[in-house]
Amino acid sequence: MNGLGWTGNRQAAWMTVCLVVMLASSGCSALATALWVTGQSDVKPEFAGLKDKKVAIVARPVISLSYRDAHVDKALARRIHAILVQRVPKTQWIDPQKVEQWMDEHDWDSYVEVGRGVGADMVIGVDIEAFSLYKGQTVYQGTATLHVTVHDCATNQQVFEKTLDQINYPPNSVIPTSELPESDFRKEYVSVLATAVARLFHSYDPREFWALDAKAIH
Repeated sequence: MNGLGWTGNRQAAWMTVCLVVMLASSGCSALATALWVTGQSDVKPEFAGLKDKKVAIVARPVISLSYRDAHVDKALARRIHAILVQRVPKTQWIDPQKVEQWMDEHDWDSYVEVGRGVGADMVIGVDIEAFSLYKGQTVYQGTATLHVTVHDCATNQQVFEKTLDQINYPPNSVIPTSELPESDFRKEYVSVLATAVARLFHSYDPREFWALDAKAIH
């Protein structure tokens, strides 16, 4: 780290990771960059088939998470839900508590099972393929790989698929554990991951990445 410390670099780090997510998830970095430079129309969602549907969001780890990270999947699903409720209002988003209760009370293997159980038309499934908060014993750097799919509950078909690989936060530095409680860093990093997933399903102005949204990081 440089002499400014983590506090001084926080805004720059967030801006950088958001730009990386934008370029990685847009599917066309040249287009996204051109839109940002020219200030033209929003970047379109990669999957726009959720309008007028009842949609559940489910995240699950496909790796063994540590005890202290045991509930990251639920926290991630809730945060994605909170973003999409605001950004895709013409969709009926099923309450995460209802989804979690059904999952806790039933054995299930597929996202479609969960969707049908809670009365959803479609399910956004997020497989957590990698997740870590630490770069070393005394510094944080979040790293995760997420595999995002959308499933049609009526046809039992997967209709969308995207891998968000190696989402690092901060992207080019680390944070001493002495500067931030682990619980706060986890919450912040989950918000970064949720933003990356949510942007697959809503349009956005690429210039948004250069303005910190205080509501996105609690």
